[in-house]
Amino acid sequence: MDENEMSVFGIPKAEEEIYRHFLRNPGTRADGLRLLPHSPPGEARDRIARLQELGLLHAEDAEGRIFPADPEAALARLVDIRLHALHQELRRVTRSWHVIDGLRAEQGARATRPRDVGPRAAPARTRERVDLFAGAGEYTGDPAGTGGAGTGGGKAAGPRPSGIERRVLMSMCTVGKDEAGARRLGVSVRTYRRHVADLMQTLGTASRARAALLARERGWI
Repeated sequence: MDENEMSVFGIPKAEEEIYRHFLRNPGTRADGLRLLPHSPPGEARDRIARLQELGLLHAEDAEGRIFPADPEAALARLVDIRLHALHQELRRVTRSWHVIDGLRAEQGARATRPRDVGPRAAPARTRERVDLFAGAGEYTGDPAGTGGAGTGGGKAAGPRPSGIERRVLMSMCTVGKDEAGARRLGVSVRTYRRHVADLMQTLGTASRARAALLARERGWI
């Protein structure tokens, strides 16, 4: 499946194309979008409006010019929104084991249900996968980025990360490979991986996904 780079944030190819257009041509008008292959004139305005709602584009000024948001600030907001949505989805999933009761009723086997299966029981292997993300502590679910502390792992706020460490955390959430993250930060892969290891040690986890949630919980990203 051919996905665009920002699809992980829920940004389709056409909208990413528009954002990149204004990064290359800040202060231009929407008229220039007629040359973009994935943004027909009839859809361009709707896509611009959505990008403005997400904070990737600023509202047009009196002369109809459009300016893009700084990429780092834009991605920080998208990461925040995406992590919040993922956490809410995980919470819904982990609370849905009561469905087993209804399914067993259909099967006519409620009375002989295995003792270890119930509304809160889940297959062990499944639980491990859920714990990888949901076990990161009580995520605050604060999309505004106030960074309130949770009750799970990482109770103490601890020292805030340095600028380079914060950029590494951002890269951990937005790129799939260490090579791409190192290239984005302009450092060697070895240096990038050292920063990742240090951050994971600070956060007390061996999982990058859990580290991202804990960093969000502490208000670091």
